[in-house]
Amino acid sequence: MRLSAAPLRELPPVTRWLAGAIFAGWLVKIFFGYRASFYLGLVPFNLTERFWLWQPLTYQFLHADFFHFLFNGFMLWMLGRILEPHMGPRKFLAYFLGCGAAAALLTAAWQPGSLTPVIGASGAVYGLLGAFAYLYPEAQVYFYFLFPMSARTMAILLGALEFFMTLSRDGSRISNITHLGGLAAGLLWLWGERRWRQRPVRQEPDPAALEQLEIDRLLEKISRQGQASLSQGELRRLDEYAKRKGGRA
Repeated sequence: MRLSAAPLRELPPVTRWLAGAIFAGWLVKIFFGYRASFYLGLVPFNLTERFWLWQPLTYQFLHADFFHFLFNGFMLWMLGRILEPHMGPRKFLAYFLGCGAAAALLTAAWQPGSLTPVIGASGAVYGLLGAFAYLYPEAQVYFYFLFPMSARTMAILLGALEFFMTLSRDGSRISNITHLGGLAAGLLWLWGERRWRQRPVRQEPDPAALEQLEIDRLLEKISRQGQASLSQGELRRLDEYAKRKGGRA
């Protein structure tokens, strides 16, 4: 699959709306600075101790600087136009926000007492990267825009890299655990969805087929043991069946 840019007006509706919301969030961060990050960003202490439950959603739309906003907006632009038509608008929106929220919960669980705000759509964007790799594993992509490889290989490398950096870069300004959480949440979502679709469907038994099985059993019993072996109830069932069958044209 070849990835190419598309004009903003040609983007699917949810992708276009999310891009606009991210742009608006970037402006909010410019005008309100740290206050926006503290109240609308993800502050693990505020979530775990004060139960500011809006933060796992609102933090996704704030960005630290122009390049942070530009990178996430560009990735949304590239991936959203492919994934939204595949998933459908409602599912795509739920998936994007769900991956971002799951990444926030993992981040808060990893550092529950932290007062450092985490902002950005990177968790959700990594979820999109995971979805692309899951749905189009053999698509040719460029890791960090330089190294050609399959989308599946890219997802594995990203997961390993973010895991290593989570363990080795304590105190970094980049929240690698958020990236890892978004990627893992997206892959688990799609894997669970596929498993659900592949589950065996229990079919309701056909009453006519069940009745025929019972009649066959009674007839077999007569052939082996004689009619005297049937109870009154079994004889009545055979008689009713014979009357119904005999009344049909």
